[in-house]
Amino acid sequence: MHDASPRRRRRTLVVAVVAALVLLAVAIAVARWWRETGAGTQFIEAYPGSAAPPPGTPTGFPAWLSWAHALNAFFLLFIVSSALHLRAGTRPPAFVTRRNRWLRTRTAPKRLGLHTWWHLVVVTLWITTGLVYVTLLLVSGHWARIVPTEWSIIPNAISAGLQYLSLDWPEHTSWAYYNALQVVFYGATVFVAAPLALATGLRLSPVWPQRWMRNHGPLSDAWARQTHSLVLWFYLAFTVVHVGLVLLTGARRNLNAMYLGVDDAESWLGAIVFAASVVVMAVAWVVLRPPAQVAIAERVADVRRMPAAPR
Repeated sequence: MHDASPRRRRRTLVVAVVAALVLLAVAIAVARWWRETGAGTQFIEAYPGSAAPPPGTPTGFPAWLSWAHALNAFFLLFIVSSALHLRAGTRPPAFVTRRNRWLRTRTAPKRLGLHTWWHLVVVTLWITTGLVYVTLLLVSGHWARIVPTEWSIIPNAISAGLQYLSLDWPEHTSWAYYNALQVVFYGATVFVAAPLALATGLRLSPVWPQRWMRNHGPLSDAWARQTHSLVLWFYLAFTVVHVGLVLLTGARRNLNAMYLGVDDAESWLGAIVFAASVVVMAVAWVVLRPPAQVAIAERVADVRRMPAAPR
């Protein structure tokens, strides 16, 4: 019998996308109407959406930040793709068992499905990049650009969000400082979502000690899996909105700042570098398919290939 679940999932996805677009259109209309009211005008005048950092906070985008940004995007591509494979519950084409040669453990290494193994490999690279990034962020003082330091950030973030929704963008001075909504979301992404993804992922990973397992609460499998899934969807939504706003709110200036470290609104070089990075990611997406993942795994672990499923 033909499995209707893929068709049902596609139908659900289409309905969800259409509903989201309708809600977005309604939200835009309401935001534009409210901005024209006296209360809306007064609110935006009182809270324009800006969030100047403390005095002495460095400006611009150093080279290490540009590289960390590019590597983060690259690794997230494969983290999300492998996570979606795991969520789909597809049969792995191979199983990987770590060789107990260099890293010896008391218990025998666990056998992992290829998708799980690949997910852990890419996550390890992402965590390494993140640790370097956060260390440099704290040492350089750039942390103050994405961490709220005053309570006024709340009404200013609401104001910036309303301005975005009304399609009349708030002030963009990213070279010197981010607006309030950017500060809130960038700070939450780095210092809340990333650690939460790491903690829940660690709980779900094979390295989590059996004696620390719980049936209920934050250490339970259900809680960790649900939270990990929510963080995944947060990253997906954040990436789509972030890239969209980068391209809509002065693409050349934004891309030159992030990829070249210069405050230039005229040059196309940053856009070219961005396009080249997208091409690299697309090529990697095609090349690093399961057969390539198996070949990589065979260099460092014992791999058992599974016969292809009958069609």
